[in-house]
Amino acid sequence: MRMGGGEVFWRWVVRIDNFFFKGRYQARYGHPVDIVNQASLGSDLAYKIVSHYRKDPDNELAKLCDYYGSDKGEIQRVGHPYPWPSHTYTDYYSRLFAQSRNSILKVFECGVGTNNPKLPSSMGAHGKPGASLRVWRDYFPNATIWGADIDDKCLFQEERIRTHYVDQLDAKSIQDFWEWVGVQDFDLIVDDGLHTFEAGSSLFLNSIDNLSTSGIYIIEDVGMRDLQRYKEYFKDTSFLVDYVCLFRPDKRLMNNNLVVVRKSS
Repeated sequence: MRMGGGEVFWRWVVRIDNFFFKGRYQARYGHPVDIVNQASLGSDLAYKIVSHYRKDPDNELAKLCDYYGSDKGEIQRVGHPYPWPSHTYTDYYSRLFAQSRNSILKVFECGVGTNNPKLPSSMGAHGKPGASLRVWRDYFPNATIWGADIDDKCLFQEERIRTHYVDQLDAKSIQDFWEWVGVQDFDLIVDDGLHTFEAGSSLFLNSIDNLSTSGIYIIEDVGMRDLQRYKEYFKDTSFLVDYVCLFRPDKRLMNNNLVVVRKSS
């Protein structure tokens, strides 16, 4: 996709800032392209929440991510089995779930975390399949965790964890998965799968009926252009939707974004 004139201009601003000012503008205000894209996202969404916070060095979810090798968060800056910067989802999730850890009983995450480099959205050859499923199991002590992935070689069964094949782009495959699960009213559904709008909207359409009335549905790793597409997708629905952008110091926003969906009360 070609960049617009405004985006080209701001990319030049970034180059000048990096060359002459050692990135001080971005350190203070954030990456200009991210700011422009955010303004576009909010063009017809008049309300927003801006939260500034210090990193919690004792965040239990982030510690579990370090232990199991999930990229949803980190405490340690090095030693991860993936080459990209960690997301900061655990900062948000710890605020979302800290008071309900014991009452969450059913969790489904799409995306076990294939380490086959030939497959889209692979965690890389050194990735740890099942890492985030184990994070959820340890964090929610009373929950059963279901996982699904298109790579049947990374499927496994473990204490309070069950996994099964699913193709996010195939409605029949998703329906077959839910028939295999055999229960409904999930407290949490997380899409950490293919990371495309087509795959995400397909999984949502064929899974949302399995979310409880008080449950939360989260789509992870959403790029700015797909955030715009989800905004249009949910525009005329009754769902309560938050578009969450998680800024990190000295890093581009990139796909460090979430779509968080609740059923209308």
